[in-house]
Amino acid sequence: MSTPSSTFNFQAMRQELRANPKTQIALAAFALVLIYALYTFLSPDTPKGRRTAAGAGGANLDPRQLQGLRRLPDLAALGQAGELPHAAKVQRDLFMFEAPAPPPAKVKPPEPPPPPSKEELDRQRQAQEKAQEYAGRPQDLRYLGFFKGSPSGMVGAFMKGEEPVTLTSGTVLKERWKLVAILDTKAEFQNTKYPDMRLVLEVREASGGAPANQF
Repeated sequence: MSTPSSTFNFQAMRQELRANPKTQIALAAFALVLIYALYTFLSPDTPKGRRTAAGAGGANLDPRQLQGLRRLPDLAALGQAGELPHAAKVQRDLFMFEAPAPPPAKVKPPEPPPPPSKEELDRQRQAQEKAQEYAGRPQDLRYLGFFKGSPSGMVGAFMKGEEPVTLTSGTVLKERWKLVAILDTKAEFQNTKYPDMRLVLEVREASGGAPANQF
């Protein structure tokens, strides 16, 4: 009796695959199962720590304990707590995670106006002085007319209230108001400090109004 050959007959196996459809289906199914197993083991979604723990811890547990652990999916997922999921799973949901409102913008207080320059201070001071000078003009006089005196020349006749007053050309009243013109219808005073400031007294009746002032 001859013993069967222990060597693998590749030719016979090849012939068997060609001739037997069931063998072809079984081989294809085996290849699919092998590919799925390799994909599951080498997939990046499967944590290495979990595969190691499952392989190492499963050897020390009996089937009943393993079956009880499989019924607890939340506890079984604790091994993934230290690993970050893929970027697609951690995209921020704007409706679930609302950012706090930004702090209100700080309103800068208005800066104080710059101090006035020397020129502005001089103009303000001069305006105040001119106002004081104009307030001291001889407006209580009423011009009546003039006559020629000798040797003083032209003499203006005025009334201060009920008292007659005569003034010659060049007379200074209230320190800075000089009589500079005596005419038929008016007498004119000029301020000696500010020559552009003048007071004109026109001839009026006794019941007339206030003098005409020019400033």
